[in-house]
Amino acid sequence: MENTHDQENLSPPDVGSPAWWSARYAARARRRSRPDGLSLEAIMRASLRIADAEGLDALTMRTVAERLDVRHTSLYRHVPSREALLVELVDHMLGEITLPAPGPDWRAGTEAGAREYRRVLLAHRALVPLLTRGELLGPNALLAREQGLRLLTEAGWPAENAVRIYLTVTHYVVGAVVLDTGGAARTPARRAAMTGLFAALPAGRHPLVTAHSALLGGPDGDDEFDFGLRCLLDGIAGTREGR
Repeated sequence: MENTHDQENLSPPDVGSPAWWSARYAARARRRSRPDGLSLEAIMRASLRIADAEGLDALTMRTVAERLDVRHTSLYRHVPSREALLVELVDHMLGEITLPAPGPDWRAGTEAGAREYRRVLLAHRALVPLLTRGELLGPNALLAREQGLRLLTEAGWPAENAVRIYLTVTHYVVGAVVLDTGGAARTPARRAAMTGLFAALPAGRHPLVTAHSALLGGPDGDDEFDFGLRCLLDGIAGTREGR
């Protein structure tokens, strides 16, 4: 006989985990619309506007409810907590990505997808720190995975390689954006300050850094991303060509 006491004390799945998303998908399938007009989509749109304008600290259940002119308790039918709201919000943001259509030119499609992914993330900088909290498993994230894998497999890549390519490029984009939007972001002022620091180092201490101070402080995030993406795709293409 099963221990019902142990079952009753099982912890709920972590928000954003595969088990949590499985439960969310099942709950969505059972949910019926109500005449009040409140929907998860409306909650997400309001939440994104708040996050974009005021940052994540300003994004609370009460603030969202005020923007929608509803009681904050009404939100809990759609999102059980603020943490769940944040997970859903990341996936809502991913829905803004225009996915590349499959075709014979896998490289052009993959490059376009990477640039579009970065564009959307940079448009919603407040949400970028949330990307590293867990796997992206919402409906829009799954749609992007499906389309990315279709692009590669229909261009002739074996399934194992297609999965590796998709994950590698996706992780490159996320890593680049995390750096571009965090404390390491290279703003024009910071690049100029770095150049000045390198150029003023004691003679002979770091001769190459000093000699190339303008180059080291020069590239901005766009330049670095473009160069890195080209190198990454060149390397991937080389594995197919046997180089």
